Amino acid sequence: MRLPIIDTNDRKVFRDKLSEHRGTYFVTYQPADARYPFAIVQLTFPQDGSDGSTIIRAMEHELEVWLTRYPVPVMISAYDAKDDLISLSDEFGESHLMGYIESPAGTVIRRWGLLRNDELPSEQMDAEYLERAYKDVPFQLREEVRENAIREARTTGRIIRIFVFFVVAVPVLIEIISLGVEWLGYLVSGISILIGLYKTAKAMGWLKPSKRDKQKAEKKLKMQHYFYHCEQNPEAFNRLKIENFNREAIERTRKEAEALRTNHP
Repeated sequence: MRLPIIDTNDRKVFRDKLSEHRGTYFVTYQPADARYPFAIVQLTFPQDGSDGSTIIRAMEHELEVWLTRYPVPVMISAYDAKDDLISLSDEFGESHLMGYIESPAGTVIRRWGLLRNDELPSEQMDAEYLERAYKDVPFQLREEVRENAIREARTTGRIIRIFVFFVVAVPVLIEIISLGVEWLGYLVSGISILIGLYKTAKAMGWLKPSKRDKQKAEKKLKMQHYFYHCEQNPEAFNRLKIENFNREAIERTRKEAEALRTNHP
């Protein structure tokens, strides 16, 4: 965890998210930083069946909790297991709850709907104020994030170059070297002959397919079978894709909820 540093007006920081479990839902708190002018709280309900009034009460409760912990303007939203926004109103934006602490009285101001930035107390979104409010929240400097991204890109590029070298360059080098080195030419020719004999034996049925080969053949046959039926009914295939995506999203949400429940009993 970084300690706050003085003179941070020009510093751009990316603060870490905070996650907590509440039993029937879990909460993700994204602090205000260089990316967000105010804090964002996401309530995720991994199980179906939560009614609107329960969700509204949970959102209002979390508004009080997080404003007490970090007195920074905040927006609260609720999501289902598929990570879709839970609609609590027919009006655009009315499913979000926003709030802040009014100074100097310390009164909690809350409003359903989206507030403009100029409707929020600007002094509570100042860099120095956020530095004090989030003194216990880990963060990274924007320059560090950029450097890490560049470092990861370079590492990925290095791996790709090594892969290309072995896949493309090495066979070419072997061919070139074999032109001038007699024994290496014989070795390469021998390897090619053995590979050809192996493929011929498999094609003629002289070699029994291994368990892995059988599994690959079965998988290929299934894929061809599925592809044929998908082409016959593309609309059903699209519905199946959507169902699979939703199921995967629900499973990810439930695993995340279970991990939070385990780590924060």
